[in-house]
Amino acid sequence: MSSLTITLVTRELYLNRWLIATAIFAGLLSVYLASTSQMGYRIGVLAWLTIIVTIGVILPMYGIHQERKDHSLLFALSLPLSGADYARAKMLGLLLCFFLPWFILSLAAVVLVLAMPGIPDGMLPFVVLLSGFLIANFSLVLCGALLMTSEALIISVVIVTNMCVSLFLFIVFSIPGINDYVQSAVPVWNEVVWTVLIVEVAVLSFALLLPLLVIPRRRTFI
Repeated sequence: MSSLTITLVTRELYLNRWLIATAIFAGLLSVYLASTSQMGYRIGVLAWLTIIVTIGVILPMYGIHQERKDHSLLFALSLPLSGADYARAKMLGLLLCFFLPWFILSLAAVVLVLAMPGIPDGMLPFVVLLSGFLIANFSLVLCGALLMTSEALIISVVIVTNMCVSLFLFIVFSIPGINDYVQSAVPVWNEVVWTVLIVEVAVLSFALLLPLLVIPRRRTFI
């Protein structure tokens, strides 16, 4: 990785530092709230999920689409990088910006499940699958923002991916191989759990690989 690429990635972290810090603070606060009472658990879980989904939309929308819309990406033309190289640096930077709060808040959720006596450890596989879905979902929004210049199309991607969050909760949680064990005293990592996890990894890989294949064939990223 070149020094210029590292500089561009660091730039994304710097520009989004307050968003990242706010998401981490609010997310940890929501996890703490989830540990206080039954009502606090419901509010905390909803807040935790909302925070991760929201930052997963804000980063691509403002980090790519809004900069393209405001023509603030024009400075990239003065850099000794191709459009594809700049797009890769942009994607890596935004992915890292999302990964930091996602990892910390996902780890906090795992600790909550394992530490709280009122939450069965059987919930752990579902929490892991939900966290995996959220980063895969973000990768699709990021992919759309990188490849699409139409605001209507990007908004459509955001709407569809947000709808998929609810669908995931309803569909995956109702799968017998998962739902039958959420109340168990120990986590059950069966074939169903691993299958869903593999699908999530496949979606994540596809969404991150597609821009790397398509953008180099374009005349410009801007």
